[in-house]
Amino acid sequence: MSGPLDVSSMTLSSMSLQHPTVEEGLVAEETLLDMVCQGEASLGWLAWSPVDRALVMPRRHQRLAGFPDARDRLRQAGWPIQFRGTGGTPVPQGPAVVNLALAVRCRVGSSAAHLEWGYHRLGDPWCDWLGALGVADADLGPAPGAYCDGRFNVRLKGRKLVGTAQRWRRVRGCRDMALLVHGAMQVDDTPAALVAVVNAFQAAIDDPQRFQAASHIALRDALPDLDVESAIPDLLERLVAEEGVAPA
Repeated sequence: MSGPLDVSSMTLSSMSLQHPTVEEGLVAEETLLDMVCQGEASLGWLAWSPVDRALVMPRRHQRLAGFPDARDRLRQAGWPIQFRGTGGTPVPQGPAVVNLALAVRCRVGSSAAHLEWGYHRLGDPWCDWLGALGVADADLGPAPGAYCDGRFNVRLKGRKLVGTAQRWRRVRGCRDMALLVHGAMQVDDTPAALVAVVNAFQAAIDDPQRFQAASHIALRDALPDLDVESAIPDLLERLVAEEGVAPA
């Protein structure tokens, strides 16, 4: 694996939680994936919590008829819009959120098999980390009513703590694939506060779907005295040390 790389004041493959802007964090994740795609690394990771805030969504939302008005409303409310390379619904990013990204080079066969493996590659160590902190009921699964819901959220008592996403690209010059798997964990603030931001966007684009605060949970709700900054290195170590390769 190659050594650390500075990207907009960030250091990839560091065990420390870093504090970039939302835009810098998203660019750094793309750089991490590109390192593996170019054959410069077989494994890399990143933990970050932004110093600013934004509502992050897939670029397809730009095609919605109400998007320009929604963008203006959110900006005026202090929530500028940023775009990401994965699908799903809008997700708030800010100091209340901790993001972890893991990039892995692997050989894969069935797309269904490697998609599920990719989510477990991130989610299982995350659940183990929570268990080591004394949270006994962490698991993976859907959280109906949550924004950007999926089958592999990290949940506490059925409520969404961590949203997960992944991207796959071909490694240059061979048949290997590069996986970037990402998790966004709400640490502080109330679930209602972040859900309100997403619902404000839904209303602005005249989409009737609304999300429920009761479907979410923040880490502080389960571990009010946890020093997150000092706990993140252990989570990263568990992610990096996880054994196993993608199914062939």
